[in-house]
Amino acid sequence: MVNNNINNTLVNNKNTEKINIKNDSKLPVKPAKVNYQKELEKILKKVEEEGTCPSLLLHSCCGPCSSYVLEYLGQYFEITVFYYNPNIYPSEEYWYRVDEQKKIIDLTRTKYPIHMIEGAYEVDRFYETIAGMEDLPEGGARCHRCYELRMSEAAKLAKEEGFDYFTTTLTISPHKNSQVLNRIGQEVGERLGVRHLPSDFKKNNGYKRSCQLTSDFGMYRQDYCGCEYSMKETMRRRKKKLRDDMKVLNEGLDLEYMVQADQVIFDKLYGRPEYLDSRVIFTYAGRYPEINTLDFINKALADGKVVAVPYCSDKETMKAYEIQSTSHLLTNSFGVLEPDISICNELDIEDIDLILVPCCTADKKGARLGFGRGYYDRFLPKTRAEKLLLIRSRQVSEDIPMEDHDLVIDKLISEIEL
Repeated sequence: MVNNNINNTLVNNKNTEKINIKNDSKLPVKPAKVNYQKELEKILKKVEEEGTCPSLLLHSCCGPCSSYVLEYLGQYFEITVFYYNPNIYPSEEYWYRVDEQKKIIDLTRTKYPIHMIEGAYEVDRFYETIAGMEDLPEGGARCHRCYELRMSEAAKLAKEEGFDYFTTTLTISPHKNSQVLNRIGQEVGERLGVRHLPSDFKKNNGYKRSCQLTSDFGMYRQDYCGCEYSMKETMRRRKKKLRDDMKVLNEGLDLEYMVQADQVIFDKLYGRPEYLDSRVIFTYAGRYPEINTLDFINKALADGKVVAVPYCSDKETMKAYEIQSTSHLLTNSFGVLEPDISICNELDIEDIDLILVPCCTADKKGARLGFGRGYYDRFLPKTRAEKLLLIRSRQVSEDIPMEDHDLVIDKLISEIEL
């Protein structure tokens, strides 16, 4: 089981602080910051002076992070890499990282040999360890508990097999707190009776060197820590950046280009069976720099179609309201056109034949990035209507980060063939 005591020393407890203040006792003292790279260098100097080759069990979080560490410490220790990471998600990613770890060991040239022990992929144990912490932010108590799980397993193995030291590659990451990691390592080492090797591998350009090595070796370098929670956090950051980038791009689009592109897109749409066979159309009311749908709405109404537009009744729910003219649209507080529900009637979404889906951007496969509120991701699965995504070619992205709830719209219309 994971030791709860260390987590209590690593995470601020606001309730405890309030009690201490009330009782006039001293506030908890923040541990003094230690230069663990200097501590490591002292040990390496002693090893060099003694002319020995101690054994080191190196817990590795992944091949890329271990690259520099193996190159660096392989001149002083006979290293056994211990790959124990039950947090990795999904399972395909786990086995891919195992293979990359083996590759980096084969490619690394050191003074002393490198071995490897592959730990068990104990997914259930990881989830049991962080139970109740799923919604905590990256880098906090959930991550600390995960660090302790993996380092405790490494320390246990190091003790059983008689290794001189154990440590982890985790301190090479600029996103991880080496102070926390080393305090965890020291605590589990003392508890289990094995020496922890202090480290801050990101120092002396260690992280930069690891990036260079994996680039030279042509290796895959993941863009998230490993667990499903870090994956979701990374996805959110990537989506935000992409939305920000598209906002800048959209502001720079030439009006003449947008008008011409939109005309070609709608001319294509009018000849599609999805449009010709539809009776009820659900479309967003878009204005430049979005695809401008106002003329389309007038055309569809003239063609005898029933036209509905979205109305967001709360933070979760989007409904369809029929309009009989663009004059039935009002601009809401977000600058978005929506139906005047005082004069418009709500439609049953089961009656909808065709939906025009908006997007911030999309890729050629139909992976779509919306505007961050998730209304369409919740709305679209409820209907069996045909779905078309309209997008100008200049607003197409190479690759859209996708989460489980994100939908792919596989029918795209652009002014050129995508």
